[in-house]
Amino acid sequence: MNHGRIGRWSITALVVWVLICLPSAVPSPLNIHSPLPEVDATWVNRTLARMSLDEKVGQMFMVGFQPDRWGSSAGLSAHARELIRRHHVGGVILFSRNIQNPRQVGELTNQLQQMAVAFEPHVPLLIAVDQEGGEITRVDGATEFPGNMAQGATFDPDTAYASAKTVGRELRAMGINLNLAPVLDVNNNPANPVIGVRSFGENPRMVAEMGTSAIRGYHEGEVLTAVKHFPGHGDTHVDSHVGLPSVTHDRKRLDAVELVPFREAIRGGADMVMTAHITFPAIDPAPGTPVTLSHRALTGLLREELGFQGVIITDDMEMGAIAKRFGTPQAAVRAIQAGADMVLVAHSLSAQRSAIAAVKQAVQSGKISEERIDESVRRILRLKAERLGKHAVAKQVYAHPDEAERVVGSPQAARQAEAVAARAVTLVQDPDRRLPLRPGWLPRVLVVSPEKPVALSRLLSDAGFRVETLGIDADPAAAERRRVVESAKDADAVVVGLTGAVLHPQQAELVRQLEGTGKPVIALGLNTPYDVAKLPRNTTYLALYGSNPVLLDAAVKALTGRMPLKGRLPVSIPGKYAAGAGMLIDRTAQPGR
Repeated sequence: MNHGRIGRWSITALVVWVLICLPSAVPSPLNIHSPLPEVDATWVNRTLARMSLDEKVGQMFMVGFQPDRWGSSAGLSAHARELIRRHHVGGVILFSRNIQNPRQVGELTNQLQQMAVAFEPHVPLLIAVDQEGGEITRVDGATEFPGNMAQGATFDPDTAYASAKTVGRELRAMGINLNLAPVLDVNNNPANPVIGVRSFGENPRMVAEMGTSAIRGYHEGEVLTAVKHFPGHGDTHVDSHVGLPSVTHDRKRLDAVELVPFREAIRGGADMVMTAHITFPAIDPAPGTPVTLSHRALTGLLREELGFQGVIITDDMEMGAIAKRFGTPQAAVRAIQAGADMVLVAHSLSAQRSAIAAVKQAVQSGKISEERIDESVRRILRLKAERLGKHAVAKQVYAHPDEAERVVGSPQAARQAEAVAARAVTLVQDPDRRLPLRPGWLPRVLVVSPEKPVALSRLLSDAGFRVETLGIDADPAAAERRRVVESAKDADAVVVGLTGAVLHPQQAELVRQLEGTGKPVIALGLNTPYDVAKLPRNTTYLALYGSNPVLLDAAVKALTGRMPLKGRLPVSIPGKYAAGAGMLIDRTAQPGR
């Protein structure tokens, strides 16, 4: 036994423990900019050989943590301390509850890593986030890029590459080394309640090309990737956060559509694959068995048939599709038996404790062999030590908070996001040539929207219009629709934001009633573009694929003729428009009317 080594680590652990209990402004005496000296070609085997069962099982869990109720989101909470010190977890996922600004995130990730490295098994953490872009953006202060479907509307893989590279650089500057992205689901179901604009589109080859380009960009930005949601969540109409969806297509169809992007991503260097809580009878006919718990899906299909050698991680095991039907602890055991390497339990400390305990007990009782545990831990250690080369997690452990403030949300990155948005906005229909709107011709504009009405109104006001703003419910009742129609009588034009009119038909009914006033109506698709199928044929419709600031700004520039329209639909609109449709026009040179 090496008593000197134990003593040295005990002193370091005590110092770190004292430091993390103090305010985050207190500087650390550790040299956080140096790689760990023991990370060499033998590190994986050496580390695995000295790990206890508790430490091995801990490495197989990625967890989220709640902030201390008496504190703020800025620091390392008691929840996080327990998971790292007592349960030896291998990964942490950050949510908005943990995030204030880029410097704070850098300081927090350093605290997390200091504790992980100071205590057994002295292995740095995977620190993950869902920073997909668009509606799934966790980090305040980071550059807000348009999401996947907006990028898909450019039909340019270089856009996905460049956006991912910038996002990766910003994340790594804050100490986040894993982005749970890109989404590789092929969205071909207009009623899909959970994927939608998170998908690049409906064409499997295009999704594959955009996705592999994004992986390359993330890697050049020095972050790892986790493609999701294997083998495909795009053709579902149930949200797996709530229920258990099923995709009933035969294997031939799965090979031709859902699996195409995942095959290409594996060839293109995907580091991790995240499983879907969905049943696929063509893959596993056992009734009610989601992919996450299926040996046929994870070991038979993903490992053996598709040849994936990286880390398989589950989606959150507290989601309704799993927790309500199987219970998180037992599901964690079944996922590992099926072939998963890491189990994601994102929220509850009690669920995390019980899941870790259940896996440990399964090993002790012989339900899971320790050799099986070793297989997964070896993959996790290799991921940390070898992927990304000199920028590997175990070689570049810490963030530089000063650099995070400089890099994250830079003006250059903002301009890049604006350029993506400008190329994405799609004019789907404008049969009466209502665009462009000019304040000298139609000065009074009514803005009506269930989402971001004030932000949209402010942009139109800045463009010279006199604007009235009405926020509405997602399904406006008859009385609310009458109020809007009455307000429209005093306007010269009406701009209506739509968010899911396919699922909320009263939004489309409101547009029909507004068209009846004789005023020009321009509808903006603030989510998926399928809403246009429910609108009158004469309603002008612009697909934005989201409502983040750069997309709203691009929309107003498009409305007022200050930029050409280049976007094309990355999905088809049943009965109306094929994928690739879009009015590619430039009315910027037209004089005011």
